[in-house]
Amino acid sequence: MRWIALILFLLLSSSIWGDNHIFLFHRFDDPRHPSTSVSTKQLRKDFQYLKEHGYRVVSLDYLIHHMNEDKLVAFTIDDGYESFYLHGFKLFREFGYPFTIFIYTEAIDSEYSDFMDWVELRYLAKFGEIAIHSYNHSHLTHLEPIEVMRDTQKAIEIFKKNMGYPPKYYSYPYGEFDKDVRDIIEAFGFDAIFNQSIGAVNSESDIYNLNRIPLLGKYDIRKKLKIRFLPVEWFQPHHYPKDGKLKRVIAKVPENLKRVQLYISGYGWRVVPVDNGIVDIEFQKPIKLKYRLTRLFIRTFDNRWNGNLIVK
Repeated sequence: MRWIALILFLLLSSSIWGDNHIFLFHRFDDPRHPSTSVSTKQLRKDFQYLKEHGYRVVSLDYLIHHMNEDKLVAFTIDDGYESFYLHGFKLFREFGYPFTIFIYTEAIDSEYSDFMDWVELRYLAKFGEIAIHSYNHSHLTHLEPIEVMRDTQKAIEIFKKNMGYPPKYYSYPYGEFDKDVRDIIEAFGFDAIFNQSIGAVNSESDIYNLNRIPLLGKYDIRKKLKIRFLPVEWFQPHHYPKDGKLKRVIAKVPENLKRVQLYISGYGWRVVPVDNGIVDIEFQKPIKLKYRLTRLFIRTFDNRWNGNLIVK
């Protein structure tokens, strides 16, 4: 009887806390930018793997409203480079896979070379979703609050004028944001907001901070698909320390955990203790941060992840 109860629990857990993945691309078959481009040869292998191993590639809209399901995959493309229209799109069409393009609105509206135009985007909208990636692709944490508001409002207005409807989703330029930026963007009423961080998504995910795993350069999608979602509430740090030194990390994790792995950009992984669901690490010697953009991750030994970002 206990075994039956355990099996039922695991089945229910799977249906309630399914692990799904949102992937991020930029360019396609563009040898000028190898670090941000994916080859369609690699993409075909990825699509075939997903098809043969029971993954469902769905629209972002479907995934957001069915995050309790399992093995869902959604693909997003940032900026709106022409290489998607020229190279990537036909492969998505061949497999019948939907997509969401987050556009760098100024580049599209000003007809920058190497970017798609509104005619192409309106055509692509028949097969996927179009959303915004800000107006002028600034480092938002460097802007004054009023500038972030104006940038977002301008992107929305230009998008609506050319697409005929308001954008439902927003992704942060460079994946960079802090609490102040998040509060401003969230106030615009988007259905969901997306970061650029390693991690899966499920029904416990924060709809205004959804993980997207970048697929850049050389990668193995099989390893990315093994990443699972870990619920974490980050208490500290929230902002980049003024003196550039990280003194303490505090986060709430599931209470059944005894140890987890903590990652800090430039310093790698370390095993840290968990006390009644709390990770509280005070460094005897403050850590001098090496990068303007510092990522912190907490990872369990069964590959569940959650990330935090602080930007100078």
